[in-house]
Amino acid sequence: MTEVIFLTSNQSQQAERVRSISERLKARLPDLTVRTVDAKTNPELLAKHKLKFGPGVIIDGQLEYVGIPRFSMLVDRVLQVRERRPNPRTAGDKPGEKPAAAPPAPPAARPPAPPAPPNTGSA
Repeated sequence: MTEVIFLTSNQSQQAERVRSISERLKARLPDLTVRTVDAKTNPELLAKHKLKFGPGVIIDGQLEYVGIPRFSMLVDRVLQVRERRPNPRTAGDKPGEKPAAAPPAPPAARPPAPPAPPNTGSA
């Protein structure tokens, strides 16, 4: 089962937005496990994801957003993770694309230039 953790800010900013988005997500996708975790009381979670403060969104143990995204983006990403689809915003190969071709081989070494004609001294 997919788990979504909303990590609140340790400065209590955006607390109402975090609560609102988490409730909307529970209503939209009731089969999810949705938790809200207070950053002040769980500093180890901040450290694990290399954050100094929140808010953030963790989906199945991976930090997906720093800050609170738009609701539609969050729902799309949760569905991608749940269905194990690749994220189209990553730097890797995109879904449906051919894998990157191997780089072209370096050009073959050129043969040495022919020797210069002998200097006859007449000009």
